[in-house]
Amino acid sequence: MHTSLSISQQKTNPDSSFAARYKSSQDTRSSFKSTIQKKILFRLVVAGTLISIVLASAVFFIELQRLGRLVNNRASEIATRFNAEVHHLLDDPKLGRKAALRNKLKVLSIAGKMNLGMGHVIYAGIYDLDGNPIVIERDTLCTYQEAVDDIMLSFDHHLPKNSRKYHKYRTINGKPHIQLTYPLTNSKGEQAAVIEGLFAVSRKTIDEVVRRIMRTVLEAIGIVMLTTLILYPIIITLFRRLSTLTDSLLQANIETLRVLGSAVAKRDSDTDIHNYRVTIYSVKLAEAHGLHYSLIQKLIKGAFLHDVGKIGISDQILLKPGKLTERECEIMKRHVNYGIDIIRHSEWLKDASDVVKYHHEQFAGGGYPAGLKGDSIPITARIFAIADVFDALTSSRPYKDPMPFEDAMGILADGRNNHFDPFLLDTFITIAKSLYEAISSCTEQSLHQRLESITRQYFSREMYKKS
Repeated sequence: MHTSLSISQQKTNPDSSFAARYKSSQDTRSSFKSTIQKKILFRLVVAGTLISIVLASAVFFIELQRLGRLVNNRASEIATRFNAEVHHLLDDPKLGRKAALRNKLKVLSIAGKMNLGMGHVIYAGIYDLDGNPIVIERDTLCTYQEAVDDIMLSFDHHLPKNSRKYHKYRTINGKPHIQLTYPLTNSKGEQAAVIEGLFAVSRKTIDEVVRRIMRTVLEAIGIVMLTTLILYPIIITLFRRLSTLTDSLLQANIETLRVLGSAVAKRDSDTDIHNYRVTIYSVKLAEAHGLHYSLIQKLIKGAFLHDVGKIGISDQILLKPGKLTERECEIMKRHVNYGIDIIRHSEWLKDASDVVKYHHEQFAGGGYPAGLKGDSIPITARIFAIADVFDALTSSRPYKDPMPFEDAMGILADGRNNHFDPFLLDTFITIAKSLYEAISSCTEQSLHQRLESITRQYFSREMYKKS
């Protein structure tokens, strides 16, 4: 009922209907362009944000590594000096001189607090090569010493002989620490023990690292955002140029449809009006049926080009006023294959193949060229078959006068379940009267304008959707 009402309004005021449809098409294209521009901006902002996050992560990692190296290098110097002072105490295989080692370790801990900077050592221990503690020195001022002991007891202090120094980050009590491990050698240069310390990073050092990270990240974000601001107008300008070229390409493709369809129409009836009407009828039936717009695109192409193969049929047969002989009918049927040959070389036009090839098939079988039945016939061809026969009956041709609407509908009804899909025919019956009244009396120029609006509405939608 909605479709019928719309068509009746077109009959009453076709110019306003065309203007409304054209404006709708223009608004749709503008809306798609605006949406794409917003998507471009959104993606640039997202890309900039992701780059900033990646840079922040990289800077954070680099700063941590830098801090670790600084602490490790300074601690290594102190550990080297400490090893030089105690290497003779490590000559005893059982490392029995614990008191002397403990005194030296206490001095080392004090030196670590004074000389390392960036924090202080809160735990230091010497372990034998089996990982057993020899002497341990703790920071008595540490407020979370119990947590430190738990962490240090959970470590595997056993290191293989000739192991190298290393450092590792640990989080204790919510604060960053660095675990430092160095091999200790005796006076013979043989590894005899391991010294391990836990370095607590100072609040001041943490703040400095955070400031460096924030400064670097903000600089990176600024560069990324500035780059985005520079690139956005360039991308939009390129998009607009691409959009213009795409519009031109769309227009060229539509003109190709018209030219090929017109080439046949001029031979058959000296006018394009049949192609215009049958295309509009087909689209209206497809819309009433609820066909997906991508299939309606194919239907439009097929409706324009359904008889393009008639270019290969001689005028003696094509324009013969009387009934064709059996041999002439067989020759006429060749136009289907001719049409497929014409469009198959074009990527854009080959969507029309279902209608071009199967629009003479019949729902119950018996049509040509494949003799398909029922749903095996593409739905676009089944829709077009109804529109094509209806227009052929109700329009004038060089060899006949137009048939009254009611008579034409009677013939369609006779073809129900035989020639035509009954469900589609029922849908067409609900819109046929108002559709016929709105379209049949239109001039060629008026139909051209209506079809222009329809094609732009459907193909512009697809064009910007892909973009």
